[in-house]
Amino acid sequence: MNTIRAVCQDLCGQVIAVGWVLTLLLAGEASGQQAVVLGGGGSRGLAHAGVLAGLEELGYEPELVVGTSMGAIIGSLYAAGRSPDEVWRIVQAQDWSELFVHMPRPVGPRRELRYPQLEVGVGVQRPAGLIAEWQINRALVHLLFDSGARSGGDFDRLPRRFRSVAADLRTGEAVAIGEGDLARAVRASMAVPGVFAAVARGGAPLVDGGIANYLPISVARAEGARYVVASDVIRPSPEIEDFSAPAVALRGLRLTLRNTLPDTVADVLVMPDIPSHISEALFPRDPTPLYRAGLEAVRRDAAGRLSLSGGSPPRAPLPQPESLVALGIETADDGIAALARRLFRDAAPARYDTARVLRAVDRLYETGLVDGVWPRVERVAAADDGAGGAGELVVRVDPVARTSVVGAAGYDNDRGGRIWASVSTRAGATEPFVFGVTGSLGSLERWAAASLRVHPPATAPLAWSAGAHHVSNDIRVPGGELAVRRTGGWLGAEVLRLRPSLALAAIATAEHVARDDGEDGASYGPLLRIEGVSPLTRLVGAAPLLELEARAGDVSYRRVRARAAAQTERGRWSLAALMDITSASSDAPVDVLPALGDEWLIPGMRWGEERGDTRVVVGADVAHPIVLEGAARLRLRAGASAGDVDAFRESDAWALGAALELLWATPLGPIMGGVGTNTRGEWRLEVNVGPWF
Repeated sequence: MNTIRAVCQDLCGQVIAVGWVLTLLLAGEASGQQAVVLGGGGSRGLAHAGVLAGLEELGYEPELVVGTSMGAIIGSLYAAGRSPDEVWRIVQAQDWSELFVHMPRPVGPRRELRYPQLEVGVGVQRPAGLIAEWQINRALVHLLFDSGARSGGDFDRLPRRFRSVAADLRTGEAVAIGEGDLARAVRASMAVPGVFAAVARGGAPLVDGGIANYLPISVARAEGARYVVASDVIRPSPEIEDFSAPAVALRGLRLTLRNTLPDTVADVLVMPDIPSHISEALFPRDPTPLYRAGLEAVRRDAAGRLSLSGGSPPRAPLPQPESLVALGIETADDGIAALARRLFRDAAPARYDTARVLRAVDRLYETGLVDGVWPRVERVAAADDGAGGAGELVVRVDPVARTSVVGAAGYDNDRGGRIWASVSTRAGATEPFVFGVTGSLGSLERWAAASLRVHPPATAPLAWSAGAHHVSNDIRVPGGELAVRRTGGWLGAEVLRLRPSLALAAIATAEHVARDDGEDGASYGPLLRIEGVSPLTRLVGAAPLLELEARAGDVSYRRVRARAAAQTERGRWSLAALMDITSASSDAPVDVLPALGDEWLIPGMRWGEERGDTRVVVGADVAHPIVLEGAARLRLRAGASAGDVDAFRESDAWALGAALELLWATPLGPIMGGVGTNTRGEWRLEVNVGPWF
């Protein structure tokens, strides 16, 4: 009897033990064992947004999201609690090509904005990149700061667990980041070596995770995922589709990446059929084909194969911190630290306010002195009532190089080649100041300037500039050219705003003017310019502008210019209308008088043609996409230039022009070719390469 009782007790114990094991297994199955892995792939990774939409359509609810490179960007938005529809709207709203453009710089005696093509830092202490990073850094912070603050820097506390996969540049090993600054973790994952600057973390320079594992299924498995759906956007098709040299080279690179993947397979592999003309480096203006490719691939590759048990919808985001009780600044530059403390003084100590923090981020970027601004919240106390508690706002600031060389070059078949360059160095322990020497060289304009730009924390982001300059202009006039030379100095205040994109410069100038068209002498007075900052990748229209100038002395004159524009999108068509009015007093030097040919305002005319005291131009632009993310553009213009207002009533004072152009707007400046003609009987071929200046 005792034996039977002992056997029964043993069997009961085993049953209970098995029950507990099953319970634990089932609990583990339901606690985050389903994952989605989003691989790298540059612009092709935008297809991940469609993949997420397809998985949601089929009812797949991953609790773990793992991404590398573009997969980390898309995956972080999804893990932060955004729905696939919200992720897609963010993708559509971004001008991806414009994210990689250098910040424009005020240069020369008129403090006009110019876009650099190249920026080289001297004595940089971290692995550098050729592509500007400030805009992508800023965008990631705007999108992810609040989610990171709510999670307290623990990516397991996001609505969906998240891992950003980067690589250690020293060893090439994959690094799965699961804590810290969320935006900066994503930025590390997309730092293509040599293209973007590396991100320092724990003493290691981190770069794009694709060099170690572009499809990090193994990371998801290591994090406990039992069921993995992976999206691969760069795996080449089984057949060779194109035998051209560039296509073969690209296929070879993709095969190399594929062959270095660890031997870890996904339960479901989604492979979007992406149009072959979309390469990893070419961001489409309309990403819709990529979204559709991702959505259709899920319907084809995953329908009927997904495990729909074990997952769960995203958790609600954790509450925001109630307050920020302290402010910490992390940077080795004392002057930049003083600026940052001043600009973030309203954000902390204070009640937590995401918008206030992001405004301070933008204002620090507006100084032009930083490449990265990375705010994060470190929790210092938890609230008893379940609210967000208190935290410390810690802002890491990555300054631009203390000494740098920037510049750009361009060519058009009207003025020929042109170039500008600037060498500058930064100093100052309590307020940064920048010494610079800048020069510009072209067939019609040449100038050189030495400048000092000061950034007092009390007025930031407003900066003060002073300098000396010499300018030599050759002005085209009927029958030849006239020379105007200006030598002097300036004192001014300037600011560049990011939201809205706006630049303001107020300058007082004193100079000696030597000219072929009148008497020489002193000229002094103010200049005020307010202008919208035109994107380097703009296809149609122009930025609004208001410019007022008055001069006294031996060479006295007045000038005003106003430009207004409106732009819209209609499907794949880009449309714009504009008006440009410039007027100068009749005693102004010839280099001040406007011309219909300046800036190719009237197609078919050369720079400087039909000069007068007053110029009026109205017009419209229409553009439609063509191959390689270019556009076919039609420019229509009507304009007149005269010294007498009554002359504008005469029909023969007006010139009508039209130009048909092919344009590729790139982060290094537009590439354009076309033909223009006008009612003056003139026509000419138009070619431009590089930024317009």
